[in-house]
Amino acid sequence: MLRRLLFVTALALLGGCFSPDKPVCSYSCASTQPACPDDYECRADGYCHLVGTEDQSCGFTAPPDMAMTLPSTDMSGAPSDMAQSD
Repeated sequence: MLRRLLFVTALALLGGCFSPDKPVCSYSCASTQPACPDDYECRADGYCHLVGTEDQSCGFTAPPDMAMTLPSTDMSGAPSDMAQSD
């Protein structure tokens, strides 16, 4: 019985100590509500900022566009039926 009480007390004390660090801004605002997690607000730069922090830009830049662009071929002068005849 005493061990169980000590175990429960230790869990309660350790659980009360958990306090994660919250970054000033590291989330982009969602297009639907809620736009940001709790304790954050969406600002003009499109990122969620921790409430109560100075209005500063997050400094993130968009990643480069990695889509492949293929050269386009002008097919306007091609015959309408491109099937080969034997």
